[in-house]
Amino acid sequence: MEVEKPWLAEYPVSLELAEKLIRLQFPEIELKEINQLGEGFDNTVIQINEQYVFRFPRRPIAVTLIQVENQLLPSIAGNFPLAIPEPVFFGKPSSVYPYPFTGYKMVKGYLPVEESVENKIISAKRFADFLKELHSFPVEKAKQLGVKPDGMMRLDVSFRQKMLMENVSTLLKLGYSEQAYAVKDFFEKLKPLNVHHPISLVHGDIHIRNVLLDKKGVLAGIIDWGDVHIGNPAIDFSFLYSYFPKEARQVFFGNYGDIDKGMECLARFRAIYMLVTLLVYGIDRQDEQLIAITSTGLKFAIEE
Repeated sequence: MEVEKPWLAEYPVSLELAEKLIRLQFPEIELKEINQLGEGFDNTVIQINEQYVFRFPRRPIAVTLIQVENQLLPSIAGNFPLAIPEPVFFGKPSSVYPYPFTGYKMVKGYLPVEESVENKIISAKRFADFLKELHSFPVEKAKQLGVKPDGMMRLDVSFRQKMLMENVSTLLKLGYSEQAYAVKDFFEKLKPLNVHHPISLVHGDIHIRNVLLDKKGVLAGIIDWGDVHIGNPAIDFSFLYSYFPKEARQVFFGNYGDIDKGMECLARFRAIYMLVTLLVYGIDRQDEQLIAITSTGLKFAIEE
């Protein structure tokens, strides 16, 4: 069966090409070690000397996203209770590679795996403090730094639900019926969402591949700010429902404050949408760890 794969690159960047570009444009960097950290849907990520991380757009849409990062992040780095990337090298398009690219001071940490409830409770406190700071950032100042309103219908339920159900059908065909039926049952019971849309500066893409834990297994950093925009905070709360069990969520709201039922439903929807997308991706890449953590996340997002 042919599965649609939006994560495939329109412009792949090899390790050799990345090294060539960095040497050409940033000769001041002494290249002792270069490794590929990963490939996201939009960027190829390269690590230099365990000191810097370079992101190379893999498709045209990622160019606009990385340019917004370049304007915003230097102004806010160091102001949050969790580490965020700070851009320090700004690569230009050339005959060798058609897109701009960016090098950041490396945010150190590890991608999430299954952690204890105790660690997740500590992480929930940190996450609440981080979002309180982010969501209270002056919107007008963010706009002056180039941040735009959401133009990609990230929280448009009718638009995203169609795409979600296509992925659920894919899960069924691939043999992941438990996860697929759990999602279908959830949406059969879901009432139409009539959601007030408060406006804040939001990260826009917080999920299990865009957060880092420290050596103790506690949340330490938030990376990949390409989807940052002016929008509904529900999009950031989605990570609360995709990674944290009930006990940790209670701690989060104790620090952040309560949200209304409509925003909670919207956050759950976004959580399920992203988890199913990542699950299909994990299956395609035969990434058993990603399959396991997204399957657990779906249980968290669906539970009341």
